[in-house]
Amino acid sequence: MAIRLKLKVRRPTEQRSRVNDLRIVLQCDRVFPCQSCCKRGCAEICPDGALIGGKGSRFILANTEQLHEKIKAMAERIRQLEDGLGSIQLQHSSEPHPLLQPELLTIKRSPELFGVERNGQSGPHSDSGRSHEDDHHGSSSSSPRDIGLEVRWSFPSAFDTGELVSTSAMSTSLGLPYDIAKLSRSCPVPKSVHTDLDPQLRQRIRDMLPPRHEGQRLCEQAQLNAFWHYSPDTSESFLPNLIHSVYTTPLDALLPHRLSLFLMILAIGAAVDLSPHRDPQTAERYHHLARAAVCETAVIDDPSFDTINTLFYEIWYLLMFSNHKRAAEHAWGIMGLLAKLAHSVYREGAVKMIPEELDKRKALLWNMMNVDVRLALMLRRPPSLCIQHVDVKRPAYMFDTSGTGLNLTAVYHGWRDAFLAQCQYPVLEMIVSPQQPPYTDVLDLDAMIRNYEVPQVMRMVDNAGAVPPHPLSMQQVLTLCTREVALLNLHRGFFTQALSITEGFTVRHRYAPSVLATYGSISNYLWAVQTCYKWQPELTLRFAALWHNVLSGGLALCLLLGRAPSCPLCPHVNIQLDNVRSLFMEVRDRCPVAAKALLPLEACVARARSVYIDWCRGSIDRFSETPKEDDEICILARRAGLVPEREATVVPPPEDPNPFELAHPSLRRCYEQFIAKVPSTFVDPLPGQLESMTQAYSTSAERTMHVDDLNGGKDPSSTQTVYNAGLGSGLGSEFTVSSWMTYF
Repeated sequence: MAIRLKLKVRRPTEQRSRVNDLRIVLQCDRVFPCQSCCKRGCAEICPDGALIGGKGSRFILANTEQLHEKIKAMAERIRQLEDGLGSIQLQHSSEPHPLLQPELLTIKRSPELFGVERNGQSGPHSDSGRSHEDDHHGSSSSSPRDIGLEVRWSFPSAFDTGELVSTSAMSTSLGLPYDIAKLSRSCPVPKSVHTDLDPQLRQRIRDMLPPRHEGQRLCEQAQLNAFWHYSPDTSESFLPNLIHSVYTTPLDALLPHRLSLFLMILAIGAAVDLSPHRDPQTAERYHHLARAAVCETAVIDDPSFDTINTLFYEIWYLLMFSNHKRAAEHAWGIMGLLAKLAHSVYREGAVKMIPEELDKRKALLWNMMNVDVRLALMLRRPPSLCIQHVDVKRPAYMFDTSGTGLNLTAVYHGWRDAFLAQCQYPVLEMIVSPQQPPYTDVLDLDAMIRNYEVPQVMRMVDNAGAVPPHPLSMQQVLTLCTREVALLNLHRGFFTQALSITEGFTVRHRYAPSVLATYGSISNYLWAVQTCYKWQPELTLRFAALWHNVLSGGLALCLLLGRAPSCPLCPHVNIQLDNVRSLFMEVRDRCPVAAKALLPLEACVARARSVYIDWCRGSIDRFSETPKEDDEICILARRAGLVPEREATVVPPPEDPNPFELAHPSLRRCYEQFIAKVPSTFVDPLPGQLESMTQAYSTSAERTMHVDDLNGGKDPSSTQTVYNAGLGSGLGSEFTVSSWMTYF
């Protein structure tokens, strides 16, 4: 008995008709992804012939937000596991792990789940997909706006371990309700502003406070380990009154911004908590609770002193303690809002005010200006608060260079505010100017910074292991770092210009003083962090900004070593790179910044040293005109938001017969010391006789060694890691842009 099967074949025209019908239902404009899909949050599955209407389609479109939130959370978890696997593999083998092949790294990318790319090109294994994933591996992708942590981060956002992931992932990891986590992400301006207060939300946030004794302990930690730098109120009754009001005031009388200020202090206290059993997530939990409490009422409606204080400490927390990918960008946005609110609060007028209240407002305003100018220098943007528009005088600190019998914190604050007005603001004005300033003006400002007097009690000296008392030790470190960061930001653009010419860098280059100044400041900064870690190891690990700046300095040294291997500083640069690597390896288990940055830093060091060693052996020129575009340093530079296209060749300025003639005497003497300690084969003599100077400029590297001694007498090639495989000579042009060097 024959059985006949009748198959119904759908004609192509009928299939296209159904797809067109679906597009009509979705109001598709046939520009993929279409606007309708973008509004629905399903741009990645826009029906570009890939999604056919059928049973269940409406449910996919209705729940796409939850679907993508879950995908993002899973992708972030996969990325963390990949980073951990890579770190473990590096300790045991020089070969990459089989599970970290490029084609496997694209699995976590959500567009591949639907077989389409965002630009409409299909295929999960396209060349563009692999290239993007290579840039993304080990860090989160970033745009030019991400400069600034990344590049903590100093390279903050490129090596972030706590980036602002999806709301659901954040809610799960921090143990926060979903609606509160969502409200925190919209801070400081919620998506919907209500005129009425929400006591129910305030009560829920209040219920998540720690017990009173624990809250008091965290406030004491903040006061002891953080408020020596910036303090919300110097009076002894401020914190006890704040704790009492938050825990005992009836809910209707407790203002939401006062609750938010208390939560921000808890976040800072948890960040600098030195107890051995601290939870690393506690600081972030209180931080997001504070952000949610701010959003209960609009910050622009009658801002109070608590409102200004809360936003200021939100900025400071993001820049100094946070590892968020876009911490600097969030801080920049909040800083603009804070400046607008502060303009109406702090102008000195005829209205009489209690002297203590006036001093408190003055101190907060100058703290804001200090953070604002540092943030503007890091991002190379105009400040939100211009000192020419501020008529509020500096707080009347009891400043005395001797420091005998005085509050040393007042001495530190007095010097910091004076240095801000006389040195940091002039540096910022020169940097953000539309026209490049004359180099003589740069050297004059450099000399003014170097000659600016530091109180004797604030001078950092490593006295044979004698540790200064706390918090004087941290204040000495921050004083030195503030000065060196000002010099680094001043010379940053000229440093990269000097190393970007096709003929190679020589000491006759007009900007040679900037190269030497950059090396000296990086060496001093590294020595300061090393000494600070020796003095107070646990507290030093809490200040993420210090480690971001060390990372930026290490990358700058890699650029100097790879682009100018004939420079007489290179033997000293090798020593400093060893110091950076050793320091990061020592703290990687306890410092998130170092843990995330170590692998890319190892790649950059290996890449730069391969160029330097090849030049020493005479196998390559000291500069390659055909840099490899996909080597590790170029990839790392692209992660920092640099433009991937090759830049135009920089025309070198005319050589100066004696570029150090107008430089500060300390730079001339420093150069004399270097060329006296380096073998003559490495020296490019400076024309003219250098006179001896009486003022010394201390650096943390006064030793030198031959090329054969760089690795303890071993063959230099024996120390190359897996990152050396396949590396060509020379460094890519993307790395010669100064936007990756971010110092806070």
